[in-house]
Amino acid sequence: MKTIILVMAALGFVATANAASGGAGLKGTGTYGVAGCGLGSMVFGNQEGAMQIIAATLNSTGVQTFGITSGTSNCGHGLFAKAEVNSFIQSNSVALENDIARGQGETLSTLNNMLGCGTSFSGTLQKNYSDIYAPSANSSEKIVALAQSCQG
Repeated sequence: MKTIILVMAALGFVATANAASGGAGLKGTGTYGVAGCGLGSMVFGNQEGAMQIIAATLNSTGVQTFGITSGTSNCGHGLFAKAEVNSFIQSNSVALENDIARGQGETLSTLNNMLGCGTSFSGTLQKNYSDIYAPSANSSEKIVALAQSCQG
């Protein structure tokens, strides 16, 4: 119990010091050291040495299961992200098709946010409208494939 309190106090100190010195605080960068992704990588990043031991300890806390599968712990996209996007596209197919044709709209804006794309992605979808909604096309797959270009 004392160890947990000590680790949490150290974590709070490091996060506060990092934020106070102009650091990013607890924001994932997508890079991490040998301890892997998780809360530890968000606090310590890819710092070497003993920091990776502390990072690994933080990565083994119970909340990590949720953090890793939901994509909130510097581990990339969540486990269910693609399924959620496909479900959104199918559930809002008529409104989304209209928004893509216009190049703007609430449904299209929501999709951009879900995919992590900027507003320029709306124009990309509008330019590819005829390919996305071709009779033989799977619009969900086409949209997700086009999203790869804006996600890096």
